[in-house]
Amino acid sequence: MSGISIRRPYPVLSQKDVARIRAAAIEGLERVGVKVGTAQGRELLKQAGATVDERTEIVKIPHALTEEILRKPPVHVVLHARDPARTADLDLAHVHLCNNGTGPLTLDTETGERRPSTSKDLAESARVSNELENHHVFWPMCNSNDVPPEVRLYEDFKVSLMNTPKHILYASGANREEAVRLVAMGAAVAGGAEELRKRPILSSVQTTLAPLQLDGPTMDGAFAFGAAGVPTAIFTMPTPGATGPVTLAGSVTVAAMEFLAGLVLCRLANPGAPVIWGCGVTPLDMKTTTRAGGAPEHGLTGVAITQLAHDFGVPSLTGGFDTTAAYLGSQALIEGFPQAMSVVLGGADLIVGLGLLEDAKTLSLEKLVIDDEIVRMIRRIADGIVVDDETIALDVIQKVGVGGMYFGEKHTMKHLRQEQFLPKLIDRRSVDLWERDGKKTLEDRAREKVREALAKPVPFPLSPNLVHTLDGMIDEAAHAVLTEPIR
Repeated sequence: MSGISIRRPYPVLSQKDVARIRAAAIEGLERVGVKVGTAQGRELLKQAGATVDERTEIVKIPHALTEEILRKPPVHVVLHARDPARTADLDLAHVHLCNNGTGPLTLDTETGERRPSTSKDLAESARVSNELENHHVFWPMCNSNDVPPEVRLYEDFKVSLMNTPKHILYASGANREEAVRLVAMGAAVAGGAEELRKRPILSSVQTTLAPLQLDGPTMDGAFAFGAAGVPTAIFTMPTPGATGPVTLAGSVTVAAMEFLAGLVLCRLANPGAPVIWGCGVTPLDMKTTTRAGGAPEHGLTGVAITQLAHDFGVPSLTGGFDTTAAYLGSQALIEGFPQAMSVVLGGADLIVGLGLLEDAKTLSLEKLVIDDEIVRMIRRIADGIVVDDETIALDVIQKVGVGGMYFGEKHTMKHLRQEQFLPKLIDRRSVDLWERDGKKTLEDRAREKVREALAKPVPFPLSPNLVHTLDGMIDEAAHAVLTEPIR
């Protein structure tokens, strides 16, 4: 699936700024270090020349080691889909969109009730996403709270595979055992371990702990994914004013230190492993002491991270469209648009954030549809204005002449769809026509689009035999949890 091509990226950092933050992060890893919770990781770093304190688990990484890893040829990351036409190529030149995920709550489309999410909600979110023009990758949008917690991770993956042929981004922070099971499920669907390595249909997000801590089970999970050739995003999220310096440059530097440490570890464990820099740097609201997910700084730092990621030779995964609003309405749209505009025009490789409210806690299928319309508008801005003989159209101007009209010109029909944003959801009709049609709000029209999407069959459905195989693997996981010894 083609991403959004950015003709003129909007940078927030100069080349000098990028170089300064890069140098500071590399120096910080040598002077301050990071806490590495995985014994395998500490041993790998020790053998590579890092200073390891086993008592505190703090590792100081010499700048020469970090630079050596960064000098290696970049690894091209492709997020393959079961439907090849929907594959997202993170080629550092196109923007791709993904929803937000793992929300524990759902705003019911029919009743408006806020309730715990279910596997049915997850299935419906995947089916709605299939119909959206600018939704390239699917992250399980909500949790299947109607299944036992010990297998919820695997059930969410199965339900997603059953309801969308897109690449599945699995932002679970899986440990080693969970990663192995998820890889096995992916291999069963892909046609075997080698086929999965060639065309990984899933990827994972493994989150660091700010400031400057790499969780042991999370990194062990990253090693397992990397060994299978599954792309892994090392997701850093220092909170300016809380777990990072209040200055954006300072928190971005902390994020860079955490990511570089994770990159070094992943490449030591599995040379050539596909790695993405994921980041969500959002400030602490000093009035409410809550994470300000809808802040404009979220978009600014997303662009900065993208510039640094490309300097490191890796794609970026950034937040966008986030909102702290509890319900769909003006606040949700006002908060989401500036972030979205920043990160799309800034050329972020993969943007997550569509479709959830309340700082990524609550699924709203209507918001998912509205966010896609917003992307379509921003995409038109990203396309810019093409200036050549054909678009200047002096010969057409001469033909129409003074006082003429351009409605019937072939030139108008040829370029209309490329030159003008044609809304699918926004209503530009006169008030008379709007009233005659029932005075439908934007949310009403989005709800209609949701119902239309849910009425369509799932493309590329899994075979019953394959679903049976996945169910058997989930049963095995449940049995393993029930029979493991108490520690």
